[in-house]
Amino acid sequence: MSEAEAPGIQLLLCDAGDRAPALEDGLDAASLRSAQAPARGPRGKDSMHLEALDRDPNDLEAQRWAVIAPEGAAGEAALRAIEALIAHRGAQQGADPFIYRVPAGMDAAAALSWKNDVLRSEEVPLDERPRYVLILGDLAEVSLELQHVLANGSFVGRLHCPTPPGYRAYAEKVVAREQAPASARSRSLFYTAQDGTAAVGVGYRHLIEPCMRMQGDLVIRGKLVAEAPSEIPYSEWGPDELLAEVGVDAPSLLCSVSHGLGAPRRGWRSPAHQRALQGALAIGADEPLSADMVRESAFLPGGVWFCVACYGAGTPPESAYHSWLALLAAGGKGKAQLDGVLRSLPSQGDAPFVAALPQALLANPQGPLAVIGHMDLAWTYGFTDPESKQSRASRMLATQRAILAGSRVGVGLDALMHAYRETNDDLMARYQLQRDAVARGQEDPVPPRQLGELWMQRNDLRGYVLLGDPAARLGIVPGRPVAQAEAAEIEARRRAAKAPRSPAQVVSSAPPPPVTEAASFAASPPESTAKIAPDVVMTSPPPPPATPTPPPTIHAEPAPPRQRPPQHPQAAPPQGPPLPRPMGAAPASAMVRPRAIENHEVALRERAVLAMLRGDEAPRSVAIRFGLPLEEIFYWLDVYREGGRRALSG
Repeated sequence: MSEAEAPGIQLLLCDAGDRAPALEDGLDAASLRSAQAPARGPRGKDSMHLEALDRDPNDLEAQRWAVIAPEGAAGEAALRAIEALIAHRGAQQGADPFIYRVPAGMDAAAALSWKNDVLRSEEVPLDERPRYVLILGDLAEVSLELQHVLANGSFVGRLHCPTPPGYRAYAEKVVAREQAPASARSRSLFYTAQDGTAAVGVGYRHLIEPCMRMQGDLVIRGKLVAEAPSEIPYSEWGPDELLAEVGVDAPSLLCSVSHGLGAPRRGWRSPAHQRALQGALAIGADEPLSADMVRESAFLPGGVWFCVACYGAGTPPESAYHSWLALLAAGGKGKAQLDGVLRSLPSQGDAPFVAALPQALLANPQGPLAVIGHMDLAWTYGFTDPESKQSRASRMLATQRAILAGSRVGVGLDALMHAYRETNDDLMARYQLQRDAVARGQEDPVPPRQLGELWMQRNDLRGYVLLGDPAARLGIVPGRPVAQAEAAEIEARRRAAKAPRSPAQVVSSAPPPPVTEAASFAASPPESTAKIAPDVVMTSPPPPPATPTPPPTIHAEPAPPRQRPPQHPQAAPPQGPPLPRPMGAAPASAMVRPRAIENHEVALRERAVLAMLRGDEAPRSVAIRFGLPLEEIFYWLDVYREGGRRALSG
């Protein structure tokens, strides 16, 4: 289906069982005529104007930092676990942070009263009121509504870990990163689970591609001190390509688009099953990117993840779209698909929760400092105009640019919330026009579809929340101007990356360069290692024997060559026979499923070997994950290495 033919409303949700999109055919924009107006909450709840402060929003001494914990033993345990972070922030701002305790289940009215009476109490001097607020606890302990309400004038993040050691690991990670030497530049990574679905296709064309283009332009013009954006290739085998690239220890921002897992057709086996998998990412055919996969491996160490997927941040107590979707399903049109979406919505009485994947990442000492994700169904309305088919990627770019430039993550998210506040004010103004027309006996001046589109934009943007400390930031030197010579160097590198290259250029007698631009942030590899393919790190081989024995042949369908950035463009490329390309690799710009190894057993063996070569997991863990005997994996590892040595010997 072409972009012109695709329905305007696309949803990034799939079935946790068969990974089929929950709303494969999308919805026509005309269905928004039945969208209901947001419930009118307490006065001021829907007016999200940011406070007019006259100081740098990144200045913690001026803006102050505080913690909100749930009442009771769990909250006190969490506070004790993050004592290192509390002391660190207190030293930065020159005053002890405020510590607040709140009851569970606060609705909008209670949240607004607490904000006005406690957080903004007249008894607290204006210059001591905290603008950065870290919420501790799950959504059932400190309500999501309080987090939304506090976003009016505050930079808010939430941290939830199942046990105190998780809180402690996160606090120590943030402190250690901020005390470590800063890097000169950040790196920007983009990933799309290019599964051929309409929703992901819209996400690639209207978010990933425009953001990469605009970021690259900012870097070239010296407006952003960062590496040129890099795209991580997609493999239908699973998330191995992604895990390899994000394992690099560097100040990185990852923006990803994929389907988040919703309820399978037969429903979740138990609440624990739902909590473990809802919001995990559908990447490849074999297994989703789930919490169990990232608990101990390096994944964006010291970085930030902007995750665009349904339930990527968590599941709210109720969805903003339930009434509208139920009304559409009752009308009969597309009922089968809509029933699949409704099955994934929270039911009355279900406890809300933070998704397991970001929980595991934040508690991981080798994980990111913050995750920005969606706390409801994630549509493409946040970055797409379904009527004009135009991209609104600049909304997301504003957040990315702020974080990459060294702003605190809360400031970065607020750049996106600025678009939410404008949309919300526009929507409320049009509802006011309707009420005025009714009072005067005039015709409705606002088309229903226009209201519906604003309603969708408002709710989709509002769903993005920050998990982690809002005062965290990438470990870079912020605000450093770009010299003219440096900008020229970046431009030359970008042009060289687009120039055609001979496969023989991959081999060089010089020390091995990084495989991707993103990897250039990592420390130079030791002399005992050399990268020969995007996925493979092989130990330096001994001199080849005089009469080498050919390795066993693994029959596989060849894949198209991967597009790679230049390596040592100043050196004259040596001549020689082309190297064999890695099997199953997809070009970074592919918009269809890549060609894969037809033999499933061979594909499984290679994935296990690649996991061993990366070294992110213990060998026994790799054997368990792929269901292969450890001895067999070691055997195929030797075969794979011998094949690489044979290729290197020319």
